[in-house]
Amino acid sequence: MTETEKNHIIQENEKRRMLICSPYNPITGEGSTSVPREHIIIKGFPLEEMNLPTAMIADDDVLPLIEHGTVEYLRMQGHNNPEQRHILQLWLAFCRKRLKYDFEYWAKSTATISDKGKGRDISFTLNRPQRQYLKALETLRIAGRPIDIILCKARQWGGSTLTQLYMLWIQLIHRNNWNSVICGDIEKQSSIVAGMLSKVINHYPLWASNGRRLTTSPFQSTRNTRIIHPGNCRYSLGSSQKPDSLRSEDISMAHLTEVGLWKATAGRKPEDLVQSIFGSIAGGAYTVKVMESTAKGVGNFFHRTWIEATEGRNNFTPVFIPWYTIDLYNKPIEDNGYGAFVESMNDYEKGLFDLGATLEAINWYRDKRREIPDEWRLFSEFPSTAAEAFQSTGRRVFRISYVQEARKTCVPPPFIGDIVNGRFIPAHPGEHGNENSLSVWLMPDKESACRNRYIVTVDVGGVSKKSDYSCILVADRMAMPGGGVPEIAACWHGHIEHDKLAWKAVEIARAYDNALLVIEANTLETEGTEGDNFEYILNEIAGKYSNLYSRTSQQEIRQGRPRRWGFHTNPSTKPMVINFLIKALRDGLYIERCLPTTYELDLYELKENGKEMGAVEGNHDDRVMATAILIWTCYNTPLPTRITDDKRSSKRTRIISEASI
Repeated sequence: MTETEKNHIIQENEKRRMLICSPYNPITGEGSTSVPREHIIIKGFPLEEMNLPTAMIADDDVLPLIEHGTVEYLRMQGHNNPEQRHILQLWLAFCRKRLKYDFEYWAKSTATISDKGKGRDISFTLNRPQRQYLKALETLRIAGRPIDIILCKARQWGGSTLTQLYMLWIQLIHRNNWNSVICGDIEKQSSIVAGMLSKVINHYPLWASNGRRLTTSPFQSTRNTRIIHPGNCRYSLGSSQKPDSLRSEDISMAHLTEVGLWKATAGRKPEDLVQSIFGSIAGGAYTVKVMESTAKGVGNFFHRTWIEATEGRNNFTPVFIPWYTIDLYNKPIEDNGYGAFVESMNDYEKGLFDLGATLEAINWYRDKRREIPDEWRLFSEFPSTAAEAFQSTGRRVFRISYVQEARKTCVPPPFIGDIVNGRFIPAHPGEHGNENSLSVWLMPDKESACRNRYIVTVDVGGVSKKSDYSCILVADRMAMPGGGVPEIAACWHGHIEHDKLAWKAVEIARAYDNALLVIEANTLETEGTEGDNFEYILNEIAGKYSNLYSRTSQQEIRQGRPRRWGFHTNPSTKPMVINFLIKALRDGLYIERCLPTTYELDLYELKENGKEMGAVEGNHDDRVMATAILIWTCYNTPLPTRITDDKRSSKRTRIISEASI
């Protein structure tokens, strides 16, 4: 690093420190950036200079005050000789008016909260990440849009507090009969929220409520729902583990906290509960739907919703709060030590600085890395980016950058349904996402002019709902002869008896121009848990489907040995296909379409013994294995060849084996 580069970093760091330390006063509006503001002067008020929200300045009651000052304004209102008490009354009316336009002012001047870990009550002054989050909330409110937010966060900055008090602000200031739901993973989380709301309401100043004391009472003798007086707004508390407590039929706002921890049960999935709550909200201005959580792995409901939000495939605005925006996370550097510190920064730390972290924050992070040596745990607790937040294993096989690149080409399948007697039958409305379904991105080309265009692979799972899934994948290799790459065309996924699975694969392979069918056979040959004689099944298929993959060499065939059908995954072939898939992801050697496959890639790890590979405990890798075998076969099988029209009717498929490969 040159001296010029080093000095540039130190100078930029000083600018960031000055910005962080710049004055913030929600009473005057100085440093408030959540909404557009203008500096104004109103002569005669106890506080004459303020940075007010632009929307408030345009208010018909406020604009004359700014133009004429308090004394002249009061004379215009009929007070020929205004007294100090008249000015104070006008000031209180002005402050109540400001509560409507300025959440930061409302929070500071009316909301009393507990100062965490210090055993005292304080007024609610927003910190830096809270102000960043508030800007997203206010942007939607001011635009008159539903306030739909998905919040992925680092720890310990008060995101839940802000969400809850923002909803309370809407109930107390903007709407009557505007009911809310607060749902956590466990009841304790909801109880903490209830205590916070009670404190704010019990300490609410009389001047802000026109002299009427705010109270709450149980709604219709229920334990989990309380009604706020006056205003007639209700808030209900519940948990994902006891969803029956959430029975509000008329809600306009919902705050779902730590959704990443919500677990699926035999009777209900997290998305079912979320849909039942959000489905009660009609939408429109001042409605609120907030899902927030620290990231807890990939492939779960929270992660899927986050990905959809970042790709614009749902109505949620994604908000991510990185650790380095939290002022608590910093460690001072001696004034004369900046140069040495900058020179000692590694590439990752330089990347943190490029993201916006100060050198003091990076210095703190160094200590935290020593404290939490497992990188993936550190990323989960203190993420710098959303991609880091969703790390879920420290021994991942597929680099996160490779998976992210593959995810860019994933799209929802145009067709979801099944194939029956060679016909593609679409699913009924509401059945999308059910298991035992076929997702299709590319339908078979009935006028295909290529031989060996398609390949179908099968990873065999179990039959019961708790066992591994089975997966059938199709690749279209049409582009390969011209230097292109194969593309995922279809995926069947679910639980099914093994003989039905095998014939389902045959049916799909036939639909795709009698594709080479590669069935992973070792599971079926060795398992005895579910009673299938798969060797018999494969032999039966071979008698009726000619393009079945065989691993028997030509020499063995000449020696009279019977054919061994299917791809055998063992300690030799599994690393082979997985390593090839790593290369394929790195070099863009195929086009991924299936988003759930990328989730499995994120959860595929090297086990602690350093030899075995598989999904993180409690997850599945059927799509990974089907993809690995598929892409390896695509590149280790003769390329598709064009056929002339007069040869199409007489073309014949041939048996592909390891010997021919």
